[in-house]
Amino acid sequence: MSTARLPPLTALRAFESAGRALSFTLAAQELAVTPGAISRQIRSLEDYLGLQLFIRSGREVKLTDAGTQYLADLTHAFGQIRTATAQLTNVPDNAPLRVSTSMTFTMRWLMPRMMSFHSLYANSNLQLTMNLDPVDFQRDDLDATIKLGYEDTPHSVCRKLFHADLVAVCSPRLIEKAGPFDTLDVLDSLTLLHSTARKDNWSLWLSAAGKPHITGARRLDFESSSLAYQAAIAGVGIAIAQVPLVMEDLRSGVLTTPFPITAPDSANYNLIWPNRSPRNPLFFAFRDWMLQEARQTADEAEAIVQELQTRRQESGFVAC
Repeated sequence: MSTARLPPLTALRAFESAGRALSFTLAAQELAVTPGAISRQIRSLEDYLGLQLFIRSGREVKLTDAGTQYLADLTHAFGQIRTATAQLTNVPDNAPLRVSTSMTFTMRWLMPRMMSFHSLYANSNLQLTMNLDPVDFQRDDLDATIKLGYEDTPHSVCRKLFHADLVAVCSPRLIEKAGPFDTLDVLDSLTLLHSTARKDNWSLWLSAAGKPHITGARRLDFESSSLAYQAAIAGVGIAIAQVPLVMEDLRSGVLTTPFPITAPDSANYNLIWPNRSPRNPLFFAFRDWMLQEARQTADEAEAIVQELQTRRQESGFVAC
């Protein structure tokens, strides 16, 4: 398979400048050459392409249809080169690696593991920003983002970290107070804790349980899932949680799973980064560390899910 050769860069630069200005004279001033040199470079480019790029009328020039399209493509390409060069050359020593993610993922998964990262890379400078908005790496000053789902993230590379199954969680104290939890009907007497950031969690889990119409005795809404989890720990009610984000709470016993029912979440957690050379060399170390930690998390979460499924089979638990 053959690949077309690139035209001379000088000719491309002359055309891009003249096309933006619609003037050979202004392009000559920008590139510090003569108008005649600009004209010759563009003529050589037209000969190379076998296409007319400009319509010349005296001293006035106008782009042809082909020239208009070619200019748009070249302007974008030169813009990417300028952006990549600036990002590569403008990063000072020990500049922070800037990563965005959600508050819940940061507090429930990333922060408990940061000592591991800093012990491996003692001089690292990591800057975390809390952001649920879509990311555009050509606009946002970021080295990576961690998202639940891929979304519309242009100019990016995406690697799955782990899948998140959903389970109902509550404090053991709530079971002692409101039990027994023999069927899902007990939910009609409980407070259901909702996250406005994860509006579908309860409906996904209840549909998997075969009881989609349960609404609970009361409803409390929280801005983030981490707040809903904290309310569950405090015994306020029962929440739907992503297994990878509550594993430590389940192990320590501050949270428990009263029902052996799991439901797959609608998306995976992903690490996403620009599809160009990273502006910060620390990114490669962070990426490899994240993927290694994520593999361990996936294994541990799968073991918990398997244990719940076994518990359901052995107990013969039914929703109603």
